[in-house]
Amino acid sequence: MKKKINVLVRILVMAAIFVVTIYLVNIFQNRSYKNLAAEMKDAKLPLAYVCYGDSLLNCMHGYTGEVDLTLLRDSVTPIDENKNLEIMVENDAFKDASYSYEIRSISGDSLIEKGDLEAASGTDGYDVLDISARMDLKQDMEYMLVVKLKSGDGRSASYYTRVVVNDNYHESQLLNAAKDFHDATFAFDKLESESVIGTYKQEYTGGGTGDSYGLGHVNLANAYSDLLWDGLKPTVISDVNTYIKEIDVNYAVIEMEYKAMSITSQDVMSYYTVKEFYKISYKDVPVASQTDEADGAGTDGIYFDETASYDEAYSDEQDADTVTETEPKITMLSYDRYVDEYFDKDGIDAINNVYEIGIVSSDDLEYRYTEDNKKIAFVRNGQLWMYDYGDGQITLVYGSGMDDHANDSNTYADHDMNIISFDKDGNMTFAVYGYMNSGDHEGKLGVALYTFDYTTLEVDELLFVECNVPYEAMKSETSRLTYYDGDKFYYMLGGKVNAVDMKTRQQSYIAEGLSASDVKVSVNMEVMAYGESEDQSSNTKLTLMNMHTGKSYEITAGAGECLICYGFKDSDMVYGVSSISDAQVDVDAESFVGTRYSEESRDNIPASRLYIVNSDGEQIKEYAKSGYYLMQVDVDTNLLYLTRGEKSDSGFKSVDDDFITFKEDDTKETIGTTHLSSITGYDRLYFTVPSNMYLSYIPALNITKEKIDPDAASMIMTVVRDKVTYHVYDNLGLSKIYDVAGDAINYAVSVSGIVVSSEGEVIYRQAESQEYNTIASGIFHRSTRSVDASLGDCLYMVLTYQGVQVTEDDIAQYTDPVEALNSLGKRQGIDVTGLSLDMLLGYVSSGIPVISRISDGRYVLIVSYNEADIRYYDPVEDKEIVVSRDEYTDMMLQWHNESYTYVEE
Repeated sequence: MKKKINVLVRILVMAAIFVVTIYLVNIFQNRSYKNLAAEMKDAKLPLAYVCYGDSLLNCMHGYTGEVDLTLLRDSVTPIDENKNLEIMVENDAFKDASYSYEIRSISGDSLIEKGDLEAASGTDGYDVLDISARMDLKQDMEYMLVVKLKSGDGRSASYYTRVVVNDNYHESQLLNAAKDFHDATFAFDKLESESVIGTYKQEYTGGGTGDSYGLGHVNLANAYSDLLWDGLKPTVISDVNTYIKEIDVNYAVIEMEYKAMSITSQDVMSYYTVKEFYKISYKDVPVASQTDEADGAGTDGIYFDETASYDEAYSDEQDADTVTETEPKITMLSYDRYVDEYFDKDGIDAINNVYEIGIVSSDDLEYRYTEDNKKIAFVRNGQLWMYDYGDGQITLVYGSGMDDHANDSNTYADHDMNIISFDKDGNMTFAVYGYMNSGDHEGKLGVALYTFDYTTLEVDELLFVECNVPYEAMKSETSRLTYYDGDKFYYMLGGKVNAVDMKTRQQSYIAEGLSASDVKVSVNMEVMAYGESEDQSSNTKLTLMNMHTGKSYEITAGAGECLICYGFKDSDMVYGVSSISDAQVDVDAESFVGTRYSEESRDNIPASRLYIVNSDGEQIKEYAKSGYYLMQVDVDTNLLYLTRGEKSDSGFKSVDDDFITFKEDDTKETIGTTHLSSITGYDRLYFTVPSNMYLSYIPALNITKEKIDPDAASMIMTVVRDKVTYHVYDNLGLSKIYDVAGDAINYAVSVSGIVVSSEGEVIYRQAESQEYNTIASGIFHRSTRSVDASLGDCLYMVLTYQGVQVTEDDIAQYTDPVEALNSLGKRQGIDVTGLSLDMLLGYVSSGIPVISRISDGRYVLIVSYNEADIRYYDPVEDKEIVVSRDEYTDMMLQWHNESYTYVEE
């Protein structure tokens, strides 16, 4: 009996030890994900939505600081002529809230109206706000709606969406088309011939092929099976947030954002953030017509009767077809789905000795590793991780939302991170920039500097610089440069390289008036270089700054020469020397078709010599070959790719490319990344490790704590732009910023994007031009019969066409045509130099004349066109002239397509 009792006691003790062990292991290894979210502070601000029928659109996050509204293009809400809309705000976070609203100009500097709002209690925990605009809002003009919230305890936040009045945008049909397509991607067993996807794929005329990153990015060029997730069969686990990003009478860009989850037969769960972008057009097409063919006129043979006027020729064609009935036609111009998998610490693959990062939409992964390869720091989906191979641990250094992927507030990742330094002990310095999603700065825009102590697992905020620049605009600059040397914090924002002295808490700047492309930065962000002028022909000096040592070096050009910085290979700067006189030499663009020579290099003066200097300004290599010029230099991983040309009487013409290679130490193995699909069946990105490391154990999870630091510094930086810039928005937001509208438009065409000026005006969006149009009858001719005065004549005619009374003296005080149009005119003038003739005729299609430089340098006014010819008024000849499109294109090329026009409001 005693033995039985002893055995029973032993069993009970062992069972207790087992339970306690499991509990302690769980505490040690997982530390409760919900506690992690609490440690990192959950988002507190409520979300707001536009109510559209039974749906909620255009999810808005609250801002608690100033915002430059011209750069905020999160969503646009079309409203009818009654000017009514309904906003719904989550009311479970802010109790006893009061509300008001403002309607402002798109630039934000002009208040149209404001008022208080009474909130009605809606269902599902929402306050319902009915807004009826009182003022006369112009049709098709965008305004900014600001909804202001103030809680009973004094907290406040503002929510933004653009609004535009038009009853004929067909947004209901376009939204339904996007929803039908989205739903069809989850109809995994439906045949292509039975799906709306098959219909749209058959009509798709876009170029390109399926993306190389598997399910990370798919489009209409992908196979039908890829659009249906290729057997992954994920489930949507969150709300599908739908945004109208852009809209007009025949075109819309719609975004859907949601979280999804998949599970394998082995019960392995994976989570994803998904963004879908739809570019959809709406058009009424004829279903029956009555045609009265006019003799000598028809849609297939447009010509000019020598006895008829140019405008009569159009009139004959216009009367040829009389449409009696139409029906709506919706076309899917493009569809793109981007998928990024949330990092899962359990993704160790011992057989292949790799660590899974996941399905990615891009290879652009921010990561660092220690010299012994045993620690990796990396950024994924707004989270900063640090993996310690030696200790078998992994730490979520910064970020939240691990266990709550369906929470739109906690998983909102409108920010990014730069890893500044990472030492052998696992300590780290990093910067977070963009929209602060939680914590003490929740709702503010800015740049935060942090340190991480691996021993104490503490994250310490050293500095927060609040600004008014939205994340999309901020990342084009700040993503390229944040550096901390222990005394000063350097970051790029507002066209400046800023420096904050951490002891005195004073901010200064190293250089100003810079665009993001003007500053070149090494990969580790320790070294940067910039010129003295955006105009290469005036750029006779380069400044190389080693922020690690605090020393600067100046490189100056010789007489008649100028400099161009191409970038960095590791910490070594690559630059070229050009002859200023070569700026006037033409480029045979056709000869460079099929090479790397890009539109962005068009303004670069070809270099005759190339130099490489190290971070201390010491020259380590020179490249020069007699008679050969460098048209473009690309800094690739282990080589410089040189696109070359030679100079002749006709200008620079393409010759064979050349290379400068860098020998790597093949014996030294380091951390890297690779794509593999053989492991899981889907293309995923993995970390690879040296052969002497063996990944076999799932690491234990550490929890960081936010250190309360009384010495943390805060400051406010308001960015005021001193020049107009042009911003290109593609699928994923703000893509690039240009100083010249023509350059921005050319790039926007290549990415099917839109162009918005820094003053909030839409400069370009994809639209269907008319086959012909004329505005000749509206142009009041002015001629001084002088080539030198022809630009002034054209400006006079354009301003008069706008309804502005000007004199010759008014125009004579301006040397810049854009400045003259902006100062004297009613519309925003733009420099569209570089655009093709077809692109320029898009403005004439909209009833806007174009000033164009041709032949001997004279300026003329394009006023009419059809599919074969164009018509322009020549103030030197004082007459209208008709030439073929090809002939006019040749005349423009002599002056690099120099052109000016304006945009309607």
